[in-house]
Amino acid sequence: MPATKGSAPFTWASGGPTASGTTNPLDCSTYYSQQVAWSIAQVGTATTPASFLVQYQPKGSVNWYLAAPIAVPATAGVSTDVVDVPAGAGAVRVAYTAQAGGTSSTATFELQFVSGV
Repeated sequence: MPATKGSAPFTWASGGPTASGTTNPLDCSTYYSQQVAWSIAQVGTATTPASFLVQYQPKGSVNWYLAAPIAVPATAGVSTDVVDVPAGAGAVRVAYTAQAGGTSSTATFELQFVSGV
């Protein structure tokens, strides 16, 4: 079977794109590789910039582990990047902390994956 690229947006279990919270976990147990693509737009200079933790749960585990803590610059603007999720992950989620000070921040998280290998 040929490899196929895909993506799935995260939905919020608590909080939301402009408020601190946690996403619902996404199942990634059948993917060959996966990463979390993120974008955070900050308005105004933050006293404490937005940050988030990408967490993964190994297949068959009930525990969550940290893939990478990400700190966003305190200056206004849009920051984007990807965070690799380790092979063998069964699920992935994101814990987001909105900026303090400044005006606001808006976060978008998406799981990108390769399947069918």
